Amino acid sequence: MRDPILLGKDVLALAPTGSGKTLGFGVPMIVNLLKNAPKAKRGPGGARYVEPCERLRAVVISPTRELAQQVASDIAAVAKGGVLRIASVYGKSPTAPQRAEIRAGLDLIVGTPGRLREFLDDGTLTFANVQTVVIDEADRMADMGFLPQIEQLLSTIPSPRQVICMSATLPTTIEARVRSLLRDPVVAEVGSRNAPASRANKHFNVADDDKVALLLALLRDNHRKGVAVYVRTRRRAGWVAQALRRNEITVSLLHGDRSQRSRNEALAAFAEGNADVLVATDVAARGLHIPRIKTVVNYDVPLMPEDFVHRIGRAGHGGGMAESFTFVDVLEHGAWARVNELVGAVSQPAAALDFEKFKRRIEPSLEERTAAQLAWRPAGVDAPAAKPFVSKKPFEKRKPGATKKLSPKGRAKAKGEKKLLLALERGKTKKLFSVSGKLLTTREIRKKRERSAPLNRENRPGGGIRRSGSSAP
Repeated sequence: MRDPILLGKDVLALAPTGSGKTLGFGVPMIVNLLKNAPKAKRGPGGARYVEPCERLRAVVISPTRELAQQVASDIAAVAKGGVLRIASVYGKSPTAPQRAEIRAGLDLIVGTPGRLREFLDDGTLTFANVQTVVIDEADRMADMGFLPQIEQLLSTIPSPRQVICMSATLPTTIEARVRSLLRDPVVAEVGSRNAPASRANKHFNVADDDKVALLLALLRDNHRKGVAVYVRTRRRAGWVAQALRRNEITVSLLHGDRSQRSRNEALAAFAEGNADVLVATDVAARGLHIPRIKTVVNYDVPLMPEDFVHRIGRAGHGGGMAESFTFVDVLEHGAWARVNELVGAVSQPAAALDFEKFKRRIEPSLEERTAAQLAWRPAGVDAPAAKPFVSKKPFEKRKPGATKKLSPKGRAKAKGEKKLLLALERGKTKKLFSVSGKLLTTREIRKKRERSAPLNRENRPGGGIRRSGSSAP
């Protein structure tokens, strides 16, 4: 049976992570692009050329910037040495270099929906000659956050056109949306739908406050490296990364709020072995091929159950050893039940780990402080009778508006400075010295005047402080 992509038919392809979906659509696309070359024109002097806007005949739409870069790199590696030109465009990066590549002429472009729409709107890009569109990670792209953008991009591509949807997961709730983008598609499935690639999956039932300690025990006691830790939000990613750094573990941090340069550097540092752990949100959960990842830790249970399959699929992507651990808090039992409903009971309870020593304490216990007090004594002196350690009353912050107690010398100094300020206000002196003899600058005097000026009802927040009875500026 001939490849349906070579025949120009719409295709819905489902295959596990790491099974080679990129080359599955990339190689037939290269063949079609070489067979259906654009018509060349004859220019001055008889030279033949192709209009740059007429070269673009294939588009691949990816949900994340990292995946767009990877797909373009993989397809370009296969087409290396030929006449095809391939590039990627994505947000959070300078537009000038990407515009220059488009204007020079491309045969295939890989991009994120937002950047593709931006270039279409300003006239940098045209889809007038596009024949094939690939929607990578179709289940994510058919989600309500991306679907309007995808439909708008498809509306700019003339018919007849070929649409190819690729994904590792496809929940029944999303399948109808994906099929609405296709016309009489050929459905190709490899393996079980929504099945995770790794079978070495375990989970811990742990309180949210103890997750960092459990993660440290998992990393330190077993000396694991090449670990990807997935968290729910960007803020939690920063907290986890900082906690690991405090315990002398090298970390790369990846989330959507970082610049593209920082994200590329974080991935490179982890892939090259300069960082032992990659802490990331779900922007790094789909499609990325990083051979160094051997262990995946779901610090938070994913809200979308299909993201569980994509996360653990990063471990051993394309082959090799792989394992995953999921931390389940009591408030995450509902999300964990949805994961098991989608993929089945593929995770087994993990053996308990002793993580008490990794818990962070604000201060030592009473017993530890008493022992430390008794242990410190000059050599040759017998240990005194054990007495309970009684700590002093902890420092309490002053309430707003409370005045600080001053010594008699401090009160005299403050009183003298106040008199000097009053004299400056009334014009009775032009001295720029404080009572202590320190030379005051004009800026310091102005600040002291503003602090000492009385407030009234006319004073408004943000309008500065004015003396009582003064008119508004």
